[in-house]
Amino acid sequence: MWSSPLPLPSPPMHFSPLPLPSPSMPHSPLPSPSMPLSPESGGGYKIMDATNTMTPRSARLTTAEVSSILSQLASASSRSEHARCRKSAARIRALAEESDRNRRRLAASGAAGVLAASFHEIAATGDGSLDVLSEILSALVLVFPVDDVDVFSDIGSPKSLDAIASILQSGCSSARLNATLVLKQIVSSNKDLARAAASIDGLIEALLSRIGDPISPRGKRASLLAAFHLVGSSQESTTARFIRTGVVSMVLESLMDSESEKRVSEAALAALDRLCSFELGRENAYGNALTVPVLVKNMFGVSDLATELSVSSLWKLCKNSVPEKEAAAGEVGCVVEALQVGAFMKLLMLLQVECRESVKERATELLRFFNNYGKGLGCIDSKDFRGLHRPV
Repeated sequence: MWSSPLPLPSPPMHFSPLPLPSPSMPHSPLPSPSMPLSPESGGGYKIMDATNTMTPRSARLTTAEVSSILSQLASASSRSEHARCRKSAARIRALAEESDRNRRRLAASGAAGVLAASFHEIAATGDGSLDVLSEILSALVLVFPVDDVDVFSDIGSPKSLDAIASILQSGCSSARLNATLVLKQIVSSNKDLARAAASIDGLIEALLSRIGDPISPRGKRASLLAAFHLVGSSQESTTARFIRTGVVSMVLESLMDSESEKRVSEAALAALDRLCSFELGRENAYGNALTVPVLVKNMFGVSDLATELSVSSLWKLCKNSVPEKEAAAGEVGCVVEALQVGAFMKLLMLLQVECRESVKERATELLRFFNNYGKGLGCIDSKDFRGLHRPV
């Protein structure tokens, strides 16, 4: 049996050489010592081109580095070396903006205390440039603590408050925003600091001017909170300054805003309650068509604190109203107006729910007021403001 013939050898195979790279053919260069490498998230590296268009990942900020930067700032401010101080503050701001991890590291290392002390030292010398002080504030707002007595004692000192008022009046838009944010923290932390801030010349007027700024919603909110805390802590003489600037209408307008946060509404109601403690404040409240409907509207649906403040303000207005005087002037009167917008039913509901005893006492007293004037008057839902006109 014959076997199959062996296959003949095939002709040799020819391979075309790979084309050499040319300027018209894009290709990836091989890494060389002169080309920096960038770490990949998986542990590898990316090659950076000659233009360095790829930004390498930042190194982890260490406690030693933070300590060094803060020491430089403290040293510069104690020697009134403004250029060095501004550079160190700018470095802190840049690191805090870089990542939340850096911000937490700086806050835990006491950056706020050093920044506040530096601001106080430079402001106390009287020759500090607003640019340097503004740079410190821009870093401080990023690492501000929730509660630190030393920080507030420095940034809330009379000289520091004077400097903040100057920035509110003459600083650039970003500097004014930072000054407003810091001021809000100061006045909301301590009533004594709030009273001290309210006594600074020009501060109230500069702060209230920020509220009408449509460019910065964040600045408007901070200005409202700061102003309301100032009013809520102020003495009668200071309250008169607020009233002359139209703060009563400002408070009521903010409470009419359906998008107001609970915190803003509570601060506004606290301010209105404080204003109603003084005769001049009550006179302005009586003269505003929104006062009573807004108070009745906020009795429910916001918070327990808002309920308490609304009842307190309405109680002060009704208790101090003079029906004979209102009738002679052709006015409806506070008590009658409250009945017309549904206060009677809301107060009855309030007595059926859990609340502080002082709130129930004032609600009961208000119901006695209403009982003398309520004959023949119906209840109108306080949400219906269509018949009211805002004062010009």
